[in-house]
Amino acid sequence: MEPPGYPGRFSSRPDERPGCDHLAVVRYGQIALCSDCDRRRSAVGKGMVPVHLPDPFTLAEIIIAREACARADQALHDPVARARQAGQAWSALGIALGTTCQAAQQRFAGAAGPTA
Repeated sequence: MEPPGYPGRFSSRPDERPGCDHLAVVRYGQIALCSDCDRRRSAVGKGMVPVHLPDPFTLAEIIIAREACARADQALHDPVARARQAGQAWSALGIALGTTCQAAQQRFAGAAGPTA
């Protein structure tokens, strides 16, 4: 039985590793470790050639942009619903959104208001 503080006990469960940032930078066999976990490892990967992984922080910009797009998309739904409730035509909404009437209607079909 491993002692409670044994560093290798989290090697296959990164979600339980204390201080782990969950962004793997190196892999030893099937075990991927963040930089902090790699510095603190004891027996994990000893004798194995480390495989250095691409910088995970290069994905951070993409994740941030995707989340911003999701927030912006959500921010459009309420004004579109209000415009439809006020009687605005899909053609007017298409122009306001910089798209076609059909694209606006397909994207925001769930928005409240008249169906014409």
